[in-house]
Amino acid sequence: MKKKIGIMGGTFNPIHLAHLQMASVAMEQKELDEVWFMPSKNPPHKDRQTILSEKIRSDMVRLAIKEEERFCFSDFELKRNGTTYTAETLELLRKEYPDVSWYFIMGADSFFSFSNWYHPEVIAKDAVILTVSRDGVDVQKMQEQARKLTRQYHGQFHILSMKQFAISSSEIRRKLKAGESVEAMLPDKVWQYIQKNHYYQ
Repeated sequence: MKKKIGIMGGTFNPIHLAHLQMASVAMEQKELDEVWFMPSKNPPHKDRQTILSEKIRSDMVRLAIKEEERFCFSDFELKRNGTTYTAETLELLRKEYPDVSWYFIMGADSFFSFSNWYHPEVIAKDAVILTVSRDGVDVQKMQEQARKLTRQYHGQFHILSMKQFAISSSEIRRKLKAGESVEAMLPDKVWQYIQKNHYYQ
């Protein structure tokens, strides 16, 4: 029987509690053996001027997942050169780990823009797509999108049940720049790390 591994990709600038909750929900509801937190190297759709270094973002991820033994840090994308695309990452993972079934976890915003990703048909072929309803997104609309993507790409698109979290990395950065507390949005060790080093301020 193949090992079931979820991939929690993202810039993690910074990693926050909703990321951890999404991973926990995916692990529980899809009976995953592990979830790999995989920071992006050069995300093609982000403003790179606002992104902290790979080392800092990696340090924050490691601090955030330290207490959960089935959460693993992965530098798979960071080790690659140039812009990293999910489709290419999954193809490489499938070749390197043929005995693994891959599950890719994404937020609702990514789910609705999935067709605009680089080679979505490859992503749908190489991984089961898991998403959660966040920030008041209508579940019925998400189910319609899942059916549409299934017809279009012949993959598996599953919607997970999760308590709503109005947390985003961009909102955290905005609050920190404004001198507001974001302690309730972050894992304790990540909050302490950001405070100690005055990041995003």
